[in-house]
Amino acid sequence: MQIKKVTPDSITYNPVTNMFEANVELKADGTIYHYPCAVEGALMMPLAMAAFKLTQQAKHRHASGKGLHTRRVETAPDGMTWQQAA
Repeated sequence: MQIKKVTPDSITYNPVTNMFEANVELKADGTIYHYPCAVEGALMMPLAMAAFKLTQQAKHRHASGKGLHTRRVETAPDGMTWQQAA
C-alpha cells in the first residue's frame, strides 16, 4: 500500500466543527482509493500533526474495509487496465 503525502496545501480547517479535513489518497493492488478524513484539533495544531492523524485515519478505514471512500482502477497509457502479476 502506498499513501500519497498529505501536504499543508491539501488540508482545510473547519472552524465550525474544529476539525482538520482532507481527502487522503492511497494505492493498493493497482487501485487508487480516496478517503474523506476529518480529525479534531485546535487551530494552533501543527499541520504536520494534522497530516499524520489524517493519514492514520485513512489507513484505518482502508484496513477495516468500511467507511466512505471512492476507488479508481489505474489504467495504462494505452487505455488498457493494469493487470496484477500472478
